[in-house]
Amino acid sequence: MKIKLGDMTWPEIGEILKEPNAVILPIGSTEQHGHHLPVNLDYVHATYAVERAAQKVTEEHKIRVLVLPTLPYGETSGTPPFGKEAHIGNIGLSVDTTNKVIEEIVRSLVSQGFKNIIIVNGHAENSVPCAAALRKVGIDFPNIGLYGINWWRLAFEVWPKIRKGGDAAEGHGGENETAMALAIEPENVHLDRVIKGSHSFCLPAKYVQRPAAVYYHSAARGVRESGIMCDPTMATAEEGEELISAGVNALVEIIVGIVKSEGTGVKEMPE
Repeated sequence: MKIKLGDMTWPEIGEILKEPNAVILPIGSTEQHGHHLPVNLDYVHATYAVERAAQKVTEEHKIRVLVLPTLPYGETSGTPPFGKEAHIGNIGLSVDTTNKVIEEIVRSLVSQGFKNIIIVNGHAENSVPCAAALRKVGIDFPNIGLYGINWWRLAFEVWPKIRKGGDAAEGHGGENETAMALAIEPENVHLDRVIKGSHSFCLPAKYVQRPAAVYYHSAARGVRESGIMCDPTMATAEEGEELISAGVNALVEIIVGIVKSEGTGVKEMPE
């Protein structure tokens, strides 16, 4: 069963609109992640998680889930200040442009009849423009289901139990991102090139770590000339797969709950 909207014809998509369904837009960024990780990390990992969850929902719950082509660019100008050279590889959009692109994609989906629209974000700085875009559309279309999900927070119950590096491993290019990269794209991970970073906050860390009460803050300080904010050297592929599985299972639960909450009932798809 196809899950990628880009692989379908418009009549095929139209038939799916007649069934209970959800459509998902993975978004991320093209952004440096230090000496050891690729610049594709945010959007590749969000896409991987979404496609895996969509396939699982389709096969196990008989609900049609369409995955849109990924948006690989996001707001990168607001990332913590790294050294000048550590911004090489960043191809970013402004806050306003990110907001507008997401808003117009969502409005296009609404105009075609989609009622459950989910954005799965893989890049922290996209969170605010994404939320603002969904809010703007939601004001105009209060009966449409609009949802924004930060991919890396879905494993919030598992991550504190399995991380090895403690607080020193938290942050951009850290243990969790490195572990997932080892599981998803090991050929692009170079642990022998790691240059450790560090960071500190101007408010108690418990309020900005996962899950966080403070959803926006601008003051992250520390040694980040290498392009990362922490120590990723304890990451393993096994740890990454555990994180990914937990996140995918959470995303499946969310998607199924969203579609079933429409109250229309979920019809069995033909085999």
